[in-house]
Amino acid sequence: MSLTATVHPSAVVARDAELGEGVIVGPYVTIETGVVVGENTVLETGTVLHAGSRVGAGCRLGPYAVVGGRPMDTAFRGEPSFAVLEHGVTLREFATVHRASGEGRETRVGAETLAMSYVHVSHNARVGKECTLTTQVQLGGHTEIGDYAVVGSSAIFHQHSRVGAYAMVGAGSAANQDVLPFSMARGNPARHYRLNRVGLKRRGFSGERYAALERAIRAFRHRDWVLLDELAEISDDVRGMLEFERASKRGVSSFF
Repeated sequence: MSLTATVHPSAVVARDAELGEGVIVGPYVTIETGVVVGENTVLETGTVLHAGSRVGAGCRLGPYAVVGGRPMDTAFRGEPSFAVLEHGVTLREFATVHRASGEGRETRVGAETLAMSYVHVSHNARVGKECTLTTQVQLGGHTEIGDYAVVGSSAIFHQHSRVGAYAMVGAGSAANQDVLPFSMARGNPARHYRLNRVGLKRRGFSGERYAALERAIRAFRHRDWVLLDELAEISDDVRGMLEFERASKRGVSSFF
């Protein structure tokens, strides 16, 4: 444990836990054996880091966030596995991230991601960098959320479903198939309806780059694979969309 870590006297910290420089451990926090916490991370009241938790630098967790809980997976047999939060992750009140099922495997939340209150990230899920998971979002096991994606409040995702980078999924949606990168989807079941215009412009997409994506989303709607192949020749973004679609195991959500 770092000599500069600040630990509240009511906290319970395992002797072999590794706390980086400047870590703050608040009241009634529990840190189990073998946990690693990066420098300048703040653990607010009641937060629990179970064995297998790996927390990066500059994170802020809680109050009452729980990381590294046992996976809710009938295949799990107690094997060692991990829940990894990269640097700058924020977990708000009562957010939970379970560790993975499968020896040595991990659940991972990417750098600078915000998970609001009551978000749940299930076993083996992977959340990209700078994502926003709004209040009560529920990710099933093995779910994948791409970089810079935004997910609206109370949206739920079937296990193994995927959301592409820069996509947005509307509040209250239920996704049992994949959501294309750069797109917007909503409903139960979630369906595509247009490009994520506001999100893309906020991220600096403009000009020919943006125009290619507009043409691509129309081509996906009409299943115009010839045009998509042509666009993929001149646009890395469209090429990525096609690769995402072709790698889908659950299929891609339909369009309104």
